[in-house]
Amino acid sequence: MEWDDLLRKHLGEFGRFQRFTSLLAILVGPTVGLTLVAMTFLTATLEHHCRVFGNTSSVGHRYSTEGHYLSIPLENIGGTWKYSSCLMYKNLNRTESSRNETIACTHAWEYDRTIYQSTIVTEYDLVCRRSWLRGLGQSTFMVGVSVGGIFFGITSDRFGRRPTTVFCLILHLALSTGASFASDYVSFVILRALDGAAANGAFYTAFVLALEVVGPSKRNAVGMTASLSFGTGFFALSVRAYFLRTWRNLQLVQALMMYPLLCYWWVLPESPRWLLSKQRVTAATDVLQRAARMNKVTLTDEVSDLLVKSAESNEITKSFTIIDLVRTPRMRKITLTMCLVWMFIAGVYFGLIVGTTGLAGDPYVNFAIGTALEIMLAILGWAGMERWGRKPVIAGSMGIGVATAFSRIGSILSPFVTLLGDVWLPLPMVTFGVAACAGGLAVFLLQETLRVPLPETIEDVENLGRKSQTDDDDDNSMSYTSPWPKRDPFRHVKRVVACYQTARDGGYFNSILVP
Repeated sequence: MEWDDLLRKHLGEFGRFQRFTSLLAILVGPTVGLTLVAMTFLTATLEHHCRVFGNTSSVGHRYSTEGHYLSIPLENIGGTWKYSSCLMYKNLNRTESSRNETIACTHAWEYDRTIYQSTIVTEYDLVCRRSWLRGLGQSTFMVGVSVGGIFFGITSDRFGRRPTTVFCLILHLALSTGASFASDYVSFVILRALDGAAANGAFYTAFVLALEVVGPSKRNAVGMTASLSFGTGFFALSVRAYFLRTWRNLQLVQALMMYPLLCYWWVLPESPRWLLSKQRVTAATDVLQRAARMNKVTLTDEVSDLLVKSAESNEITKSFTIIDLVRTPRMRKITLTMCLVWMFIAGVYFGLIVGTTGLAGDPYVNFAIGTALEIMLAILGWAGMERWGRKPVIAGSMGIGVATAFSRIGSILSPFVTLLGDVWLPLPMVTFGVAACAGGLAVFLLQETLRVPLPETIEDVENLGRKSQTDDDDDNSMSYTSPWPKRDPFRHVKRVVACYQTARDGGYFNSILVP
């Protein structure tokens, strides 16, 4: 039995049960998306200069402190002369006409707090020679996200989608709250890394659950809506960051918005598809009966027989490991291509989204504009996928477990790519552009999957898109071996001719020509 066939014939592809479950999964997206890019504001770098004797706390403009002009040297940065952020004169008792050596800051830094009141950078002085620690914190967070994708993916396959999602949400709440009270930078980085693992596990486990209960015709819509939910989380971050100018308050509010999701223990259903894979027929039947009541349909005895046969077939099915992802030719091609594509996408994506606050102008406005652009492009991508399929849209818009893990390699490296600007100012953008093009071109190596039933086994993946003997008997069939029906190359010309004939036979031309 194919699960998609059961949905189409007996339960419905997108009834109230599927819509409710999908909504629960999608609501996880904003909180996770907010967490993934929160470092944009938590670790924002303020304009700064060396603290010198006689300086007071800089609550306004950074050059308003006494003795600043005689204590800080000028530097040519990008063709513009600016006061140095990391150097000071060795002899602070110099006069305006005297010459002096410059040294690194020895008495900490003064920060311009016009935009931000406090960030991780200001609290732990992550500037100048310590600026690499800021990138290390973001990279460590992405390492946690990567580990979480693998670990909780395995956990969800072993213990179920529902308990894994709920556990990740509880862990996410606890770690986010703890990070807001971190007493040192190391503790903050560790808590954030663990938080990233929990957040990633919560989203992708819920996401997989949603995809497993909806039919093929709505799977693309659910996936793209989940992508849009990330954008709403980004926008919520920009609003919260605008009103909460201290990093501890921002981190704490980010954690508190998780509390409503604790109700998932009572309302989130288990995936019946997963239950059948574990031969838990009774539990799967209970979930399907609940789904039938919500969808206002009646399940026949035939469904029960199909469930029993499916469980029996799964009992003798070979257990697969991660090695099987590269064992056969087509699976190896898909796995390696997806790892490459996701790595480039994630690196460019996080590098650009975090870099929006470094552009000229108000950082909150820049981030909000970037978020709005992302939402619009996601909507366009959704429409494009429905019309042309996934491959052209993904390839043109360059901008799960193993692929997500490799995607974090790109996001781990992206904070350090921005440091290439010290070598050559345009180099970070050039690097992102080349990576985006490479990832986009790699997508064309994949098989199109729009409106195709999900493969159940590795054998189904190997046969995806290949012509079978039964294809000659039914040109309009859609299966693993023939996902797309044959198309007439002259179909568009025939449509025009048919429209002309309809207008002619209906007397349309005569009516407009006769006065």
